[in-house]
Amino acid sequence: MRIKALVLLPLLVLFCSFLGRVLATAETISVPAGQVVVRSVGLNVKDEVSGRVTVVGSEESRDVNFTVTGPSGLVVSSTLRVTASNFKFSATEKGSYRFVFDNSLSLVDKTVSFNYDVRHYWFGLPQEFVLMLIVVFVGVLGLVVYAMMSKR
Repeated sequence: MRIKALVLLPLLVLFCSFLGRVLATAETISVPAGQVVVRSVGLNVKDEVSGRVTVVGSEESRDVNFTVTGPSGLVVSSTLRVTASNFKFSATEKGSYRFVFDNSLSLVDKTVSFNYDVRHYWFGLPQEFVLMLIVVFVGVLGLVVYAMMSKR
């Protein structure tokens, strides 16, 4: 019984340490008339971000300017008067990327549905693949240790 606990405990610790490593966000943002709302996300080099911006409301009030800027302030993506649009980019530098919802030229409040997903890369491979390799390796190692201890 003690051997099983010794095998399962590292697997549990490994699993818990990776919780929260995948980042997906969905939110509804209120962008007041004449104002700008900003959301930020920290990225590493080569992280891939994809998502969708949709402005909800009546036809005459369904647009905002949407811009993504990198840590150095350079524009990564920009869409003027967006009503619904997909976006995708790869981080070229480490740091905080800003999603800017600009409603500064409007007299009407806007509601924006904002969804994005971040795919992290470790050692040039997708994070999910690296985690799968680690779990398989630790699982096989645990089975080998368990089999060796059972023979005693």
